[in-house]
Amino acid sequence: MKKKLLILISAIMMITLFAVGCDKKDGGSTKGSDAVTSKDGYQYISAEEAVKIAEKGEDHILDVREWDNYVEGRLINSEWKAIFPLEDTKLEEEMATYAKEKLSDGKKIYIVCNSGKKGAEKTTDILKKNGIDSSLIFTVEGGAKALGEEKALSTDRVEENIEWKYVSAEDALNNKDAQIIDVRDDENYKKGHLKDSIHSDLTDVEDAKLQTNMYKLGVEKLDKEKPVYILCYSGNKCAKTGISVLRDAGFDTNNVLIIEDGAKDKTIQEAFVEE
Repeated sequence: MKKKLLILISAIMMITLFAVGCDKKDGGSTKGSDAVTSKDGYQYISAEEAVKIAEKGEDHILDVREWDNYVEGRLINSEWKAIFPLEDTKLEEEMATYAKEKLSDGKKIYIVCNSGKKGAEKTTDILKKNGIDSSLIFTVEGGAKALGEEKALSTDRVEENIEWKYVSAEDALNNKDAQIIDVRDDENYKKGHLKDSIHSDLTDVEDAKLQTNMYKLGVEKLDKEKPVYILCYSGNKCAKTGISVLRDAGFDTNNVLIIEDGAKDKTIQEAFVEE
C-alpha cells in the first residue's frame, strides 16, 4: 500500500512540474512565441506588444505613413521613412536605400502603417528584396489605428533613445562651418540671438506644426554634411525635440549637437545681436 502511495505522489509531482514549466514565459520576449502570429507569409505582433518593444528602444520601429499623419502621433523611438502614397515609385527607391543603410544591422524591424496591411506588406517585400532576413520583419497588427486605441501615439520626443551630444559655447562660436538653429520663441529671438543663426520656434515641444516647420527647415535649408548646433533656453527639451525631428529629415544625430546650457550661458549671451 505504501509503495502504491509513493508512486501516486511521484506521479502528481511530475504532472505539477510539467504544468508549471509549460506556463513559464520566455525570458527573451514579453509574451513568448504567442506574441507573434503569421499569415500569408507576414509576421504580426499586437499593438500592445509593439508599445512595450518601442519603450525599450532596442529595435527598429519603422513608421511608413505620410509625414502629416506621423507627426500628429507616433510611437516613442520611432524612425520615419514613408512608403505612402503607395503609387509613388520614388518612395520605393528611397525605402530600398534606407534598408541598406539603416536597417541592415541584424535588429528586428517593426513596421507601423495606417492599418497594418498594404503599406506594411509593401515595405516588408522591399526590405526582403534588399537583404533583410524575413524573420526579422514584423507588422504591427492594426497599424496606427490600433496604436491609437491603445493611446500609445504621442508628439513628445524628449525621451527618445538618442545619444544626445553637446558642444560648448566657445566651440560653437568658433566653428564657422556650423549651422546654428535657434529654437526659442519669436520674442526671445528678436531680443538677442547669435549672428547668422536660423530661427525655428520649438517652444511648444509637442506641437506638430512646429515640428513640421523644423522638418521643412532641415530638408529645404540645411546641409546634412555640415554640423548643426541647436540653441534653446537651457539645452534640454526644445533642443532634443529638434534633434529627433532632424533625424526624421535624414540627419545623422552624431552631427547634430546641443549648445550646452543654451541661452543661459554667459558666453552665448555676450555674443547675442539684436534683430
